[in-house]
Amino acid sequence: MEGIATILEDVDETQFLVGLSNRGLSFLDASSPATLSQPAPVFASAPVAQPAEGSITGGAKITLSGYNFNSNPQIRFGTQTPVNATATSATQLQVSTPPSAASGPVNLIAYFSNGWIAVAPSAFSYGPAIVQVLPNVGAQAGGDTVYLLGYGFGANGGHVTVSIGGKSTTIQNVESLPSFASALSLDPTYPFSLERITLTTPAGSPGKADISITASSGATTSPKSFQYLNASATFPNPSLYKFLLYDSQRQQIYLSATDHVDVFDSNGLVFRSPIEPPPNGPLPDAALRGIALTPDFTQLVVADFGAQNVYLINPDGAAYNGTAVPVGGVSGYANSGPARVAATSATTVFVSLIAEGGSTGGCSSCLGQMNLSASPPALLPAPQPELSSLVGAPLLQADSAGDTVYFAFGTAPGGPVAQWMAATPDAFTVSSANDSATDLSTSADGTLFAMRSNNSSEIRGPDLSLLSTPVSAELESIPNRVAVPGIALHPSGALLYDPFLDGLPPSAPPAQGIRGGIDIRDAHSGRLRLRVYLPEPLAMLSTDVNGLDASFLTTDQNGQHIFAITSSGLTILQLANVPLGVGSLSPSTGAAAGGTSVTIRGSGFLSSTQATLGGKSANVTFKDGNTLLMNTPALSAGPQQLTLTNADGESVSLDDAFLAQ
Repeated sequence: MEGIATILEDVDETQFLVGLSNRGLSFLDASSPATLSQPAPVFASAPVAQPAEGSITGGAKITLSGYNFNSNPQIRFGTQTPVNATATSATQLQVSTPPSAASGPVNLIAYFSNGWIAVAPSAFSYGPAIVQVLPNVGAQAGGDTVYLLGYGFGANGGHVTVSIGGKSTTIQNVESLPSFASALSLDPTYPFSLERITLTTPAGSPGKADISITASSGATTSPKSFQYLNASATFPNPSLYKFLLYDSQRQQIYLSATDHVDVFDSNGLVFRSPIEPPPNGPLPDAALRGIALTPDFTQLVVADFGAQNVYLINPDGAAYNGTAVPVGGVSGYANSGPARVAATSATTVFVSLIAEGGSTGGCSSCLGQMNLSASPPALLPAPQPELSSLVGAPLLQADSAGDTVYFAFGTAPGGPVAQWMAATPDAFTVSSANDSATDLSTSADGTLFAMRSNNSSEIRGPDLSLLSTPVSAELESIPNRVAVPGIALHPSGALLYDPFLDGLPPSAPPAQGIRGGIDIRDAHSGRLRLRVYLPEPLAMLSTDVNGLDASFLTTDQNGQHIFAITSSGLTILQLANVPLGVGSLSPSTGAAAGGTSVTIRGSGFLSSTQATLGGKSANVTFKDGNTLLMNTPALSAGPQQLTLTNADGESVSLDDAFLAQ
């Protein structure tokens, strides 16, 4: 879509922007004797043009509606030579469209004899053009509802057909902007003459598919813009789950139910016998929450908020084999206990304790540390001196190696974040984030961590600094969207998986009209890559307000399998194609002369992936779907942009990815 910057490119530098209406912009030509006291002829209500689309061959008779049309202006379609128009009244212009060499939407610019210029952004489209496809992922069986946003679809009576992967879709509706603006939470003054097609997808094969549109004004194809899943299935279980964890070594998922841990075999696609701690069976006040694995995969660490225990469990074997460690609660609160745990490579476990029914803002003992090598293990206040200034229950998570743990103290003054590293176990790095964090996720590589604050997400680097704030663009917005605890990062940090409900949270799932979905975004730019809806809502209750209460989403080691706690059990989605993304480069600096061997961690890599660094082709070797080895070319000194491209045309860039010295 052409934005305001593009509109400004269409007018001369001697013309000044002096007015903005709900459907256009007004300019005054500095070389004209006109004064600012003259009324500004601007296009008013949508659609600006009737009809708003036509063939590239030209010759369409269109009417432009507005006001203050006191002369016969010239109309320019995009950057073409202006053509004469006729003012039939003070509110209408008549013009015949010129032919165009290219299809797609163009700005309409009216030049009046008194020096005024009026611009209507993307008010006419030469043939159809697709701007956005949402959701852009669906089931192989078809039957998903998908919205196409764009121009030239023929909302005013034209005939339109749409195919996905060469198969015809079922068109539910074709409509112009006013009728669906509220569904996207668009402001009434939104200046573009959009149209929307609502369709039902046909069955398809796993992978990317083209979307083709044929309308009365022409045809267009949006290549590889829709993806069919490899698989989508829900495995029912009556347990009320709070947290889940993927075990990449055993290929199984652990789910904390009220009084036991369910184990799901992701290869056999079946639930195994549950784990029921402590040794003599569940305690009557059990309320299991956070789960973690020690880096060597030998112990499953489970927080029991209700019984105020932390369980250390051997994941192998059908029977329970472990230790129950009493940790107590928070002094002064009757309803308190451990909520989240993070296991480290230093044979320690950090434990976050919370108190419900009251504020823990003054809690100076909500972060404990357990030494697993002690016999028996016991929870003690974390000894790092920097913690003396940190209060409240922290969100926390370790990387897969257990070498780095990130913390977010959302209830503490200044909303600080912190980092612990195995290399310096007796110290914390602390930084003020000024955020009230409600969720946190760490990449398996430990190079990035994600936070959610005030329903928006943030990506922070290993130095705790803010790298990006992924947000939804206007056309991606969902009215009454509710964030769901369980944001997850791709293991490399390249992608952010952001779960949501598209209505108010249900009091007891399933609920009528509530849908659950996942937005997959580029973690650096925030750009939406995939939006996929789950076959049923996420199992969020009204009490599950942050990542200390629950976490409903995780992925496998490639970010391809997505595991979600939904209203009837465990839902698993398998992407056919993980979006191409860049997580980190190591090293990220090297000689300008070239020859530095760099490991690129990211997502969606293929054996055919190509790279440029600083605009120069770089030799890359494919190692796996998350890893490329690159040899840097000779470069100019300074920061360099990395661009990766797959054979199907998918491309991603990361600015300042490498510093040539």
